[in-house]
Amino acid sequence: MPFSHRACRVVCVLAIAVIACGTSAQAQSAVPAPWTAQAIGNPAIAGSATYSSGRFVITAAGEDIWGSSDQFHFVYQRVSGDVDVRARIDSITAASAWSKAGVMIRATLSADSPHAFVLASAGKGAGFQRRKTAGGLTENTSGGLLAPPQWVRLIRVGGDVYSFSSMDGSAWTFIGTDTVPLGTAVYVGLAVTSHTAFATTTAAATQVVVDATGIGLPAPQTNEDVGAPAQKGSAAYSGGTYTINGGGADIWGSSDQFHYVYQRLAGDMDVKVRILSITAADQWSKAGIMIRESLDARSAHATALLSAGRGYAFQRRSTLGGSSVSTAGSAAAPPGWLRLKRSGTLITAYQSADGATWTAIGSDNIALSDTVYVGLAATSHNASAITTVRADNFEAVQTAPVNQPPVVALSAPANGVSFVASTSIAVSANASDPENQLARVEFYAGSILVGTDTTAPYAVTWSPSTAGIYALSAMAYDAAGASTRSASVTVTVTVPVAAPVSVGFQHTAQESSLVTGYLLELFAIGANTTTGTPSKELALGKPVADSLGNLTVDISTFFDALPVGSTYQATVSAIANGIRLRSEPTTFVR
Repeated sequence: MPFSHRACRVVCVLAIAVIACGTSAQAQSAVPAPWTAQAIGNPAIAGSATYSSGRFVITAAGEDIWGSSDQFHFVYQRVSGDVDVRARIDSITAASAWSKAGVMIRATLSADSPHAFVLASAGKGAGFQRRKTAGGLTENTSGGLLAPPQWVRLIRVGGDVYSFSSMDGSAWTFIGTDTVPLGTAVYVGLAVTSHTAFATTTAAATQVVVDATGIGLPAPQTNEDVGAPAQKGSAAYSGGTYTINGGGADIWGSSDQFHYVYQRLAGDMDVKVRILSITAADQWSKAGIMIRESLDARSAHATALLSAGRGYAFQRRSTLGGSSVSTAGSAAAPPGWLRLKRSGTLITAYQSADGATWTAIGSDNIALSDTVYVGLAATSHNASAITTVRADNFEAVQTAPVNQPPVVALSAPANGVSFVASTSIAVSANASDPENQLARVEFYAGSILVGTDTTAPYAVTWSPSTAGIYALSAMAYDAAGASTRSASVTVTVTVPVAAPVSVGFQHTAQESSLVTGYLLELFAIGANTTTGTPSKELALGKPVADSLGNLTVDISTFFDALPVGSTYQATVSAIANGIRLRSEPTTFVR
């Protein structure tokens, strides 16, 4: 597509509904500001547009919107510059298969005016129709045999108009584009014709949007008013040139009012632009490049500007709601170049006649956050008026890399391992920083800090005294304060049973006849007792069971030979005909 559109502030949203047709040539039009409704081309039945209970109704006759002259009913508002207009055509009654309704951008209210019109018809589908000269013939591009309900949309960027249809108002299908000379100020809105001189059609539409702000701004830029100026601003971009309409009392004092085209940028930066022209709502109507802490009207900022009648200046506010300070540059008038360079807290403003040789206006230390709002600001310095600014060659370049966060991952213990309470557990992590500025690694059991290490290899010892399941993680910090938390591992802490002097177990009467012997096996803590190899074992023979089936074997001699302080998992296995059946493990400490 030869344009880039970003959805911005919705200027007006209307709902339109179907009611019974009216036939009076003098039907009343009652639509809310800023809308106006009237018949175009003197149709035999003038039609009407009324408003009731939150819904608009358009009733229309007319021979057609076609050929060299049109007859239809038009609900419109006046818009200057680029514009995006769209609507959902819910339904249209068929006075003819070519009864049609849609959105239109029109140069004048004359019947033979140049216009662009994207439509939905009662029986002939969608289409993009346009008349490129007054009294010229209309051209058509089919949009397919779609029937209402459907969405229609026109976008005007400079002299070009683009048309679309959609079934959901989100995914748009391109119909066609053409160059249609319409002039700066145009009539934009809903057009409805019955395509029959003496019969009316009624059309229903919802979610009518006229958006005259932010048309074609290159990504990731967007725009909005800052400080709620009385005159709302707008911005458009075409062919490398920005056109910004800005209202507002001023960028000055402790609070600002202006229109802002901006993007987010971090770190040190170099920002440039050429201001081509500024219309003078006041001699201090001004525009330039701004680095701003936030979109709060009182925000700290630095601005290199050019005014309609007072030349260049470097203006700034160092704190939220603080007073503004200005350093004057030369008294030159537009066109002219502006530049801001940020290095840490130092911000320097420059001016230039050619964009090659730069003269410093001034500099100041302003402590802004790392990521700021950067872009083009325009204010009329006149609360009741708009200034129009044209600018090109805007460039915002990051001149120093943004601090990258560290990288960290736990290396021990392994996920799922079990430990005995009060045992010393080694917890370690591998950590690094892209800028080699790693400051420390903190280790956590859940949300509890269990230790910190400032040098590699990063490790601490943790001795939990309470049984439970714990999520262990590590948090790495660099010298700039950036941090990263590792993925967690889960470990289980158990309380050991008392040290044994005998081992007791049970068997059934059936087992007594089948089992040939029993085996005591000891495993290291954390080992898999199902598949692992025991570190110690003791044959228990086949002791005699008591009346309840309990078997007890004295293992004191075997136990005394174990290293003092060692911890084990113990199991007992029953052996019968080469088959081994092992019990669940029990943990104990020597």
